[in-house]
Amino acid sequence: MIRKVWLPAWAILSCLLLAPSLMALVVSPAGMNSLAASVAVPHRECPLCGMTRGYVEMAHGNIRAAWELNRGAPVWFMAGLLNAGAALFYLAWCWRRRAGLRKENRSSGMKNQQVEREK
Repeated sequence: MIRKVWLPAWAILSCLLLAPSLMALVVSPAGMNSLAASVAVPHRECPLCGMTRGYVEMAHGNIRAAWELNRGAPVWFMAGLLNAGAALFYLAWCWRRRAGLRKENRSSGMKNQQVEREK
């Protein structure tokens, strides 16, 4: 059950969660700062304040700036990348295994046909 249902679901969701990290490459840190300042509520901090800007900084390789914006941003960014990498590895492994099984079934089917012809 876990192997047939949960692992593929995890892999697909992990790849979808990779999208924000990749989209952070498109946004410039300066553009994100102006957007974040326009929607921020004055004098209120939340645990995720600076997380989006931290992701953008991490995507551009500015680890120190991301750490200053939100200390969780580098940790969650790297955890997301590692999780997505594991999911892509799992999907590639499944694809290769399935391709190998198809090839094996074809070759065994051809051998069975040859044996039947010889009879």
